[in-house]
Amino acid sequence: MELLLLSKDLTEHYCRKILMPEGAIEILVKIANKINNDQKLFEVYSEFYKNYIESGYWTTVWEPLTVHSYVEEVFGNEATLFYLHAALQRLPLTERKYSERGLSEELFVETLRDISVWVQNAYNLVGYYAIRNFSWIWRHLEAKLFRLGRMQFMETTFSGIVKGFYNAKEDTFLLLCSEGMELRANGDMQGVCNKEKTTDGFVTNYEETEDYFIGNPITPIGKALNKQVKLKRDEWKKVLDKDDTLLEIHIPRDTAFDMESIRDSYMQAKQFYATYFPEVKYKGMVCHTWLFTPQLREMLPLTSNIVKFQKQFYLYPTAGSVSFLWKFVFNELTEVENAKPDTSLRKEVLTYLQEDKEIFDMRGIFLDLCGDFGTVSYRNEDEN
Repeated sequence: MELLLLSKDLTEHYCRKILMPEGAIEILVKIANKINNDQKLFEVYSEFYKNYIESGYWTTVWEPLTVHSYVEEVFGNEATLFYLHAALQRLPLTERKYSERGLSEELFVETLRDISVWVQNAYNLVGYYAIRNFSWIWRHLEAKLFRLGRMQFMETTFSGIVKGFYNAKEDTFLLLCSEGMELRANGDMQGVCNKEKTTDGFVTNYEETEDYFIGNPITPIGKALNKQVKLKRDEWKKVLDKDDTLLEIHIPRDTAFDMESIRDSYMQAKQFYATYFPEVKYKGMVCHTWLFTPQLREMLPLTSNIVKFQKQFYLYPTAGSVSFLWKFVFNELTEVENAKPDTSLRKEVLTYLQEDKEIFDMRGIFLDLCGDFGTVSYRNEDEN
């Protein structure tokens, strides 16, 4: 276990390299100094790094930080930066991984600066520097996620909660539910908006026979149907299943959002993975985002870039809630009664909630075999 960033000079060097805010750099250097001069802090720090980070545990969970009482006593509001400093110990290793793959320093900075953006966002939100989404940043530091143009990309294996089929003759793509999905009568996932299960729902069945794939179909806007369809094996090919490789995508909110830049990002990603990770044989993209809140199609015009983006993906049932959208349209510290309808989207969201309508996010799939990203149109898609 080599803790290089306990050197104040190296702490400052790497923080500046990833464009950390000046005020946060001062705090992180101060943290390095205190760890060097306080044996108890050093022990807490070393144990956290060894058991949580170096072990790889942090890549397996999504959980809030547990702040040690002594760390909180010493650093107060700055306590989460103590743990961020431990995470930044990976930066020399990250740099080495980039070098081994022949990846540029520009890509390193562009990708890793996302951590600094989140530190600044925390300051803008709560008035002090912090890392509020610690479970997110391992992707950057373990060199698994890369920012290419407007979007971030990361290799992932598909959960298999739905299965995808393609009919080449009719150029048609269809998702079927896997076995045992618990759904409402209207086709939404049970548990949407953190509500109790409805009593009029249904549970999906899935079966493969010698001649057919049999299951509950899903519409492109993410509604499962309470009926079975039989897809002939000689007409339909299974093209998406559990453990297939996809590119998980994320959309940072620090630049303009438009379809042209999104298309350009995906083209960059295709070239990037073909050049630097040719062993990654992905089928397309998967995403879980507030932008896939299906109610946005009612709130926004069809010309909206958000709607255009959403319609390039085949959505599927997800037990989402309003919190994902709320965090980005307002922020997680704003209560409904204090929210201001000062943009058209905010006004629509508040009107929806006042009318006791549900708002929830979904997951979506885009497969390359369906066409070029930005031009795909799924058949029989409900425009509402």
